[in-house]
Amino acid sequence: MNYTQSFEEFSASLGPTDLALYAGAGIILYVLFKDKLSPVQKMIVDTFNDLKKSVNRSDNVVTVKVPMPDLPKVSSKKQDVFFELVASWKQTRDLSVKSNCNKATELLDETFQYLSPNVCDGKEGDVQ
Repeated sequence: MNYTQSFEEFSASLGPTDLALYAGAGIILYVLFKDKLSPVQKMIVDTFNDLKKSVNRSDNVVTVKVPMPDLPKVSSKKQDVFFELVASWKQTRDLSVKSNCNKATELLDETFQYLSPNVCDGKEGDVQ
């Protein structure tokens, strides 16, 4: 062992055998002095717990309010009217299908072409 070498030179020449030797020495020292380490361990754990409490208690927390984007307001009255329109059309169409009145079904589909189930199924060529 060269006592005049720097730490960088020493650590560069450190091999797996050296690490195993140091680990073994550390285990032996721990076994011999584990009864005497209890106060040191308690001091370290207490310091760590105090640090955690002070971090959790920090009053320097900054809260940022993010403004919500302005969403278009849709009145529930308009939604109710539209729902009633769709429900009425659906009931009338179902009755015309049940009574096998193809002309009435075609007329309802033409009148309310965008509410038709044919458009939703993709049977209409120009509207998806």
